[in-house]
Amino acid sequence: MTTFYLVRHGETMWNKEHRLQGWLDSPLSENGISNAKKLQEHLRGIEFAAAFSSSSGRAKETLQILVGDRQLPIYHADDLREIFLGDWQGKTVEDIIKTQRLDYELYTDYPAQFIATHTESFGAVTERAMYMLKEIADKFPEENVLIVSHAVTIKCVVNAILGRSINQLWSEPFIHGTSVTIIERSEHQLLVKDIGNIQHLQ
Repeated sequence: MTTFYLVRHGETMWNKEHRLQGWLDSPLSENGISNAKKLQEHLRGIEFAAAFSSSSGRAKETLQILVGDRQLPIYHADDLREIFLGDWQGKTVEDIIKTQRLDYELYTDYPAQFIATHTESFGAVTERAMYMLKEIADKFPEENVLIVSHAVTIKCVVNAILGRSINQLWSEPFIHGTSVTIIERSEHQLLVKDIGNIQHLQ
């Protein structure tokens, strides 16, 4: 059985500014670094066979903190990146709402009705992320694997494994920075064991 410890990157400077990142990037905030260090300590007793992150800087930075002085093979994968948000990337939510309120409200409140014209679709994110989990599980079939990814990507994975429709994509719990979602893969079946756990922050 492969057990994935799927972590959202720590809070970034753009997160603080309510600025959408997607495939763009910004560095971790002081809070993001601090919370990643808390998670590193929390995970200290778990042995990992490997560590993966998306190819985005904020995910790599978080992974570096989590790995610390462990001697692990480290991989960075484009398929673990956040959803591509096209014209919205680098803009604040306030600015987006001024010009594309309806589109943005569909994205945040009615995801099943959201049509990806300038962005990546939720289906495309799901497909690439699920493919990546299969690849990792095939490579590490009986071990624990640490993965740092992104909020929408993690939501898409959870939604797919639970067999939910896309209109349930944003169902609680929220995926906070450095939260841990645990997924097990046994005999080609994926099971969600925990979603968005932030015990290390309490």
